[in-house]
Amino acid sequence: MIYFTIINTPVGELLVVKKQATLYKVFFSKKNKHHLPNDLWKEDKAKFSKEIQEISDYFSGKLKKFSNIPIPEGTDFQQKIWKALLDIPYGSTISYQDIAIAAGSPNACRAAGNALNINPLPLIIPCHRVIGKDGSLTGFGSGIPIKKHLLELEQKFSK
Repeated sequence: MIYFTIINTPVGELLVVKKQATLYKVFFSKKNKHHLPNDLWKEDKAKFSKEIQEISDYFSGKLKKFSNIPIPEGTDFQQKIWKALLDIPYGSTISYQDIAIAAGSPNACRAAGNALNINPLPLIIPCHRVIGKDGSLTGFGSGIPIKKHLLELEQKFSK
């Protein structure tokens, strides 16, 4: 069974989805519209008490790292990239090249960017911490304004 809930955050609504009891996907709202739940999904806020608390704690600066993060299904390379993202410290950023190197594929910057773009658990697996080599805020599937907000939030609370 697939369950979902919608969590209000300072950057808009998050649609959070579980497959059985495992976190499965997170969708940021886009222009006041979020990914619509599948007709077969069941809304059940009670199944998300931990996620609701942790997301609230993250946005209030109390949580620096989410707990029990599942590595989503994907290719071996995608999973290496997603695992490497978990090692980026709260309040820090690295480049696409650095994340490719961390995943053991130094020449795969574009492929790393593609893996970040399809990260099914943005925020939880912190792809927003990856920036351009020149320090620019580039490439975030949920939009640069959300990426900027998340990075500024982490900077504020990491001091």
